[in-house]
Amino acid sequence: MKFFWKFVNTFVITLSKSPLHKIISDRILILYVIGSKTGNVYKIPVSYFEIAPGKLCCVTNRKNLWWKNLTNPKDTEVIFRGKIINTTAVASINDKDQIEGYLDALCRHSRVDGFFANVRYTNGEPLEQDIEAAGQVMVAVTVMT
Repeated sequence: MKFFWKFVNTFVITLSKSPLHKIISDRILILYVIGSKTGNVYKIPVSYFEIAPGKLCCVTNRKNLWWKNLTNPKDTEVIFRGKIINTTAVASINDKDQIEGYLDALCRHSRVDGFFANVRYTNGEPLEQDIEAAGQVMVAVTVMT
């Protein structure tokens, strides 16, 4: 399974830099994360939703350790709508309302996000109890473009 996701991520990263980026640009950005211990640059594809002009929200499962490099606001880069831009990103693990709000926004924007977060839908709306349950194992990431 690890090989599969490495292949998918490599494909998405390559696509995001190409003229065909419009296929995924309204849902996925590539976040450059610098490892605090290693100094290595990791390119992480993440789903996003623009909750306000210049303010993007993302969520990730706490098991995905890359977010720990963003617990304090960090200047970084993202590939956003086909262009590399400078941004500030910060992860939040303790703000239950923010995590659930971001997750709800993402699930309303894309059912794929709901699928990966195990959120079910009724009449096209994500179930609140599933948002609350998934929020217990998620981290909110805010990206300012």
